[in-house]
Amino acid sequence: SRARKQQAYTMELEAEVQKLKDLNEELVRKQKEILEMQKREAPEMKDQFGRKKRQCLRRTLTGPW
Repeated sequence: SRARKQQAYTMELEAEVQKLKDLNEELVRKQKEILEMQKREAPEMKDQFGRKKRQCLRRTLTGPW
């Protein structure tokens, strides 16, 4: 009885481990897709040397003085 319970518990844990491995694989694949999409969508965020530009707001002179 004890051995069967232990075996059932072990099988349950192994099934959960496999499920988590599959989920991790899927998430890694999705992350790669998102990173590739970001690289394609934002090439204008780099300067002429390929470095990332800082995106910031600048003050402008709005008055005639």
